[in-house]
Amino acid sequence: MGGVALLATGSAAACQVAESAEAGFAVTDSIDELLDRQAMTVGATLDLGADELHAYLSRTAGPDGRQPTPEETRLLTDLELTFSVGDPDEETRMRDLAPEDPRNSSWTVNFGGRDVLGLKQVEEVTYLRVGGEAVVEDVFGGDEAAVARAERFAQDAGHLPESLADAATGLHGEWVEVDPFQYPAYAEALARYGGVPAGAARALAATVEDGDALLQPRDQWDLVGQLRDALADGATTHHEGEERGAERVTVRMTAAQARQALDPMLGLMEEQVERYGLPPLVGDPVADDAEVEAHLAIRNGVLSEATFDLGQLHTADAGALPLRLSLAGGAALSLTAPESAGPVSPDDLTVALLYLAVREEERNEDENRADIPGPMQP
Repeated sequence: MGGVALLATGSAAACQVAESAEAGFAVTDSIDELLDRQAMTVGATLDLGADELHAYLSRTAGPDGRQPTPEETRLLTDLELTFSVGDPDEETRMRDLAPEDPRNSSWTVNFGGRDVLGLKQVEEVTYLRVGGEAVVEDVFGGDEAAVARAERFAQDAGHLPESLADAATGLHGEWVEVDPFQYPAYAEALARYGGVPAGAARALAATVEDGDALLQPRDQWDLVGQLRDALADGATTHHEGEERGAERVTVRMTAAQARQALDPMLGLMEEQVERYGLPPLVGDPVADDAEVEAHLAIRNGVLSEATFDLGQLHTADAGALPLRLSLAGGAALSLTAPESAGPVSPDDLTVALLYLAVREEERNEDENRADIPGPMQP
């Protein structure tokens, strides 16, 4: 997601070698306007319908590869990533921040509904939020009874002892301070005492670790440099006119330049695709010297959208897979710290999960429990 957020910043370098001076200046000015705020936000989606995406993934997998399921296609179609970054003191413009300057950052992921996962770093402290009900309903497609069980779990977490308040906050689906070095231990606790399949718990922890690295200011700056280097060597810009109130500009480059520019983002996406057993987004790559292009939209003088068709990087005619990035000044996600007494410890998480397991067992063994089917059971 850090690569997504920084594509717009790196695009400025392409203008230094613009074939069209007017288009180059327009893009440069639009990026200056975007970064003239103390924070910025980027949203990312795959701009393709479910049927078209299923056909694309089938073609990239090839006749011998694993074909996508309808549920996997739905998840990728509905996937929405949001990333916000800004100056902690809300005084310095984004373009004036130096590599060593701190930044507050946050990202969330959802599948067309509530956020299922969020991670943020505020003044070098890391916070995590997992929406259990959203995971059950939007990710796993749980029925009404499964969603009701998730709601009941969250309600029970809200009544844990005060000594487990921080763990209870996290299990209730709210922001909670975490120790980034303890992600594997958190996953082990969820697998052993929380009823989460071990593979799913480890995959979630690894995904959070990947996302945590993108919140570090130095890593963000390195990604900017990588993008600028990729785009500065021979990319050209072309003005394409106006459409729906926005000025359209095309950036043309080689496939090698595009892969270098997109590597931080595309590499992260492909790692998750492989981790969760999904069909690849890009199969056999095209030659390094193949020409590809990205499309930018400038609205009211501010860069507002960037789209890159990932299908261009596939050697066969797989069709289009447009990755659409929406950009805006300001922070759409909260960059403030929630109340916290310190990071949740794996031991506290374990104890909290044991409490909840006992509570559920007592409920199931209660002879006076109403015998009402599904979600109506108390």
